[in-house]
Amino acid sequence: MSEVSIGFMGGGQLGRMLGEAGKKIDVQCMGIGASDSSASSSCKMFSSDDTDAFFDSIDVFTFESEHEGLELASQVNARSIPIRPSAEFVKIAGDRFLEKSSLQSLSIPTAPFVLLDPAMNEQDLSTKLKELFENKSLSKHGIVIKTRHGGYDGKGQWVITDSSTKSFDQVAVEVLPAIANPGCIVEGLVDFSIECSILASRSTSGEMAYWPLTHNIHEDSILQFSFAPITEVDDLDNLENQAKQIANTICESNDYIGTIAVECFVTENGLVVNEIAPRVHNSGHWTIEGCETSQFEQHLRAISGMKLGDTSLRGFSAMINIVGRDINIETISALEDTYVHWYDKEVRPKRKVGHITVVGKDVKDRDERVAQVLALL
Repeated sequence: MSEVSIGFMGGGQLGRMLGEAGKKIDVQCMGIGASDSSASSSCKMFSSDDTDAFFDSIDVFTFESEHEGLELASQVNARSIPIRPSAEFVKIAGDRFLEKSSLQSLSIPTAPFVLLDPAMNEQDLSTKLKELFENKSLSKHGIVIKTRHGGYDGKGQWVITDSSTKSFDQVAVEVLPAIANPGCIVEGLVDFSIECSILASRSTSGEMAYWPLTHNIHEDSILQFSFAPITEVDDLDNLENQAKQIANTICESNDYIGTIAVECFVTENGLVVNEIAPRVHNSGHWTIEGCETSQFEQHLRAISGMKLGDTSLRGFSAMINIVGRDINIETISALEDTYVHWYDKEVRPKRKVGHITVVGKDVKDRDERVAQVLALL
């Protein structure tokens, strides 16, 4: 067994990349209960029936997803195995109402939001949605209904920018089953120029490390591109400082240990937080080749009690998600400074099955490499 063994529930691409990073620093990653075998190429996998063997094999328990693993927390605690980050914080981050309430209590800007009454009937819900849409203190641009738990890549979300009665009635029919379980909140849509994220890590000693703000571009609510460092905004230094302060406040206030991603909107008044991911994150995949220390290696360092690594940039990076399609891996991999990560998952519509990273010496070089990749895709 390696010097440190890290366990998590699940077996997707995040676990796979954690396992790959662990091999560099003498850390063994282990997954349990995986319905997806992507992580099996780099991690030791246990079936759901092998909990005793799994717990006996790990030194620290962490999370591949905020939606899996919490059910094991009591068993992990009973065996005195550290859980990093804490199960309490992961529960908050996985609940959009608790998450935004927590951010609000820390005076961190978020979109205005309200919790929908789970006891409403269809007509009451339609009326309430119309009322919230017309409440200009909530938003002048429309509203978005989100489930409290679950839902990602656009799932579990309903956007209303059309004020017709038909729209509210139709959305109410779709939303009604979700307002009692898992529950729903309504947010005012934020007027923003770009979406970005700050990734940071905090160690057991309280040491903090940050990566530069990443520019994220979504299509159909699924991340398609990430670019780092950001070059397209004014007053970048102040935005970077605000982002670091936000990440630091969240981590320090919750004794957070590990890598965290904070997704934000860039507005005329600075950053507004959209969501928190208490784990490694899709928008940080570029750090594998683009930085001296990736978000995956840093997460393992942080939760294992090691000193954090150097997050210096190796150039100007871009990450392209591969969603719901096959690609010619050999042809793309042959391009200079271009790196293909294929997750060995079944290709299905809207499913992330891989990503491609390019690293250029400057913005022009990076963008030319992205254009080469897109031409082949």
